[in-house]
Amino acid sequence: MNAANNNLRYERKLLPLGYDPSDVLALVGQHPSGFRETYPSRWVNNIYLDSHGLDDYHDHVTGLADRSKSRIRWYGDLNGSIPKPVFERKFKRGIVGGKHSHATSPLTLNGGLNEPKLRDMLNGMGEKDPLRRCLEYRSPSLINRYRRYYYESGDGRVRLTVDSELGFYEPESASPELASEPPEAFEVVIELKYAPDNSDIAAEIANWFPCRVVRCSKYVLGIEAIRRS
Repeated sequence: MNAANNNLRYERKLLPLGYDPSDVLALVGQHPSGFRETYPSRWVNNIYLDSHGLDDYHDHVTGLADRSKSRIRWYGDLNGSIPKPVFERKFKRGIVGGKHSHATSPLTLNGGLNEPKLRDMLNGMGEKDPLRRCLEYRSPSLINRYRRYYYESGDGRVRLTVDSELGFYEPESASPELASEPPEAFEVVIELKYAPDNSDIAAEIANWFPCRVVRCSKYVLGIEAIRRS
């Protein structure tokens, strides 16, 4: 796995209650930290992988200090050919986190990823591939997608993303008409990402927004959304 992506960082999530996405983007543009767009907005898609008992989900719900989650991520269309999917193992160690990333072979998603498709993916890996062992004990548990906007503060110390239009899907039923939505409070999520030594700056940035800081795992939201459906 790519150790270069294993940089520890803090993540602070804010809920702008009562604001729609356009309002939130306007607030970001007005922020005194001089946020600038660093990448065009795009759709982010994830297939989460968990044990049959949903161990990763329960670790997050209980707030276990050392926890992780596994996902396959790609950008653009939800279904069809996925030429460059990336497996990510995201982990939390207390209040800091990081992730390992690993490019995988191309996928085709037509309505979802079931276990046989995942096994086909495993069979395309070498026996010594470090990702193979991780995936052997996991199955598809959730598919989600959202539109993400990317920004960076004027001094480059804090990255900010705005996520909206969240949709959650059963792993074998990823079609738009079957999407489950998050609770109304989570329709838009602002996330700050920064190195530990920039905590004071990030706190000042967060305090400017008319929002509250929350614990917010899209994986947890998604599992609970599809259970309600």
